[in-house]
Amino acid sequence: MVLINSEPKLPNNSIEEAYKYCEEITRKSSTSFLRSFRHLPAKKRRSVYAVYAFCRRVDDVVDGDWLPNLNYLSNETSINLQTRSEDRAISLAIEKQEEPVNGDFSHLQRVLALLWFRDNLNRIRNNESVVHPIFTALKDTINNFSINIEYLEMLIDGMEDDLFPTNYKTFEEVRGYCFKVASTVGLVLIEIYGYSNPDAREHAEEMGIFLQMVNILRDIQEDYNKGRVYLPTEELTRFGIDYTNLDDPQLPQKDSWKSFMRHYIFRTKIHRDNAKRLIPLLNDDSRVSPSIICAVYSEILSEAENRHGDVLSRKLNLGFMKKIGFAFSLLGLWK
Repeated sequence: MVLINSEPKLPNNSIEEAYKYCEEITRKSSTSFLRSFRHLPAKKRRSVYAVYAFCRRVDDVVDGDWLPNLNYLSNETSINLQTRSEDRAISLAIEKQEEPVNGDFSHLQRVLALLWFRDNLNRIRNNESVVHPIFTALKDTINNFSINIEYLEMLIDGMEDDLFPTNYKTFEEVRGYCFKVASTVGLVLIEIYGYSNPDAREHAEEMGIFLQMVNILRDIQEDYNKGRVYLPTEELTRFGIDYTNLDDPQLPQKDSWKSFMRHYIFRTKIHRDNAKRLIPLLNDDSRVSPSIICAVYSEILSEAENRHGDVLSRKLNLGFMKKIGFAFSLLGLWK
């Protein structure tokens, strides 16, 4: 069985090579995250790379940017996976009561790949051997830090939601989605960072929700073109906005949109303030990395506010000079 966008020849499946493979995925995918992770001690840093690589590839599968090469599977295992993926596709369609956003063949490939991720997590849970370097590194990480595999399975649940048109009505529904695709990652990472106060788990959830709510603002147009709307539609309606008009070039200038955005930013700031309470609860050697990420996303949210909510005319990002200035300010904070 060969899936599209198959990766090149994999490295030898030693633990060290597996971690290097995960680091390279991180390097190619996000320089911001890579730089923040470098502040972690070596053992924690490489484990965070493993978690990031897992999350990155799951997301890439859903977006159609990557699919695993499954030629290593036996014919029997391949047929079994194909059969179960077809059953899973039917179950999802019944559950969602929607047509998938991709064509039948492409959709089935994505469902199959996500099922392959689930199978590998089960193998790790049962202490069975794994072949792919992401899972070699992840298995070592899970064993070293006693990570709850259910959080990673919930992440896949959230990514499966994205295979179908999304239409969340309330902020509570948006929060539930953010928990599945982001808070779960935070709950995994704090086991690597280390903490003693159990309140850290609550604030790790808030960190995930804060980061994902900012990501939603950054990708409104791109997501809309894929049939995904993560802004709460009932809230949009309350402000006089039809969610089917998110591609209207005049929308950013309308008072209704500016009012909605003030409301959205206000709610996001509440999650941010709760998220910040996580930092002092983490082990001393792990505080800088999440502090940087939280600060960067806070700056991006401030940029949305400075634009009076216009996150549609151009993608929401920090400009080059702002990044330079921000980097110097961070250096001053953590000398």
